[in-house]
Amino acid sequence: MCKFILSLAAVALSLSLAQTGFAAGVGVAKKLDVAVTFNDPMGFTVTNDQGTFYNFYGFEMFEPKVYLPQHWGTFPLYFVDQNMNFSVAVSNTAAKGKKFKLRIVASHHALLTDGSSGMALAPDQEFIVDNLVAGESRVINASIYIAPDPNLESGLDITTLRIYHLNNGSSDAGLIKEFQAVWCPPDHEDALAVLSSDG
Repeated sequence: MCKFILSLAAVALSLSLAQTGFAAGVGVAKKLDVAVTFNDPMGFTVTNDQGTFYNFYGFEMFEPKVYLPQHWGTFPLYFVDQNMNFSVAVSNTAAKGKKFKLRIVASHHALLTDGSSGMALAPDQEFIVDNLVAGESRVINASIYIAPDPNLESGLDITTLRIYHLNNGSSDAGLIKEFQAVWCPPDHEDALAVLSSDG
């Protein structure tokens, strides 16, 4: 079995703007930068045209699960029955102007090989960022518990962030940005079998 040296440093992902077509918040959206950092991963997962390779504690585990090319890459790995810790950094990049009040909704789902979302991994999380002035950044630290579930498939998972602008005072303000970040837990039982085989 191949050996890998794992870096457990935070894995930062700069996320691109999803073209949502919501005109109401275009001005605000252009002045917002959002980045997600996955903190303290237990390893990493590589996906390509051959399948999915899980790397943890110096071990590699393979699954012939092939995702769409847009989901090929290297992603942070977390185990089932543990927490996935992440941070969301929101920056108002305007040189001057109004301060922003934002609502951020984070949802977490299994990612299916056809690119669609599978079962939910945790309840949606909601964060309010108030009085974000020009030139200011805020960091939200959060986590979810990945509960063991016989219906949860191994493979990639996806965290989707939806950003709403609340400056007009409405709790139903329009969506102005949407981001997606990918991470991955291997099959819980298979990973335990690999780890126990080293003993």
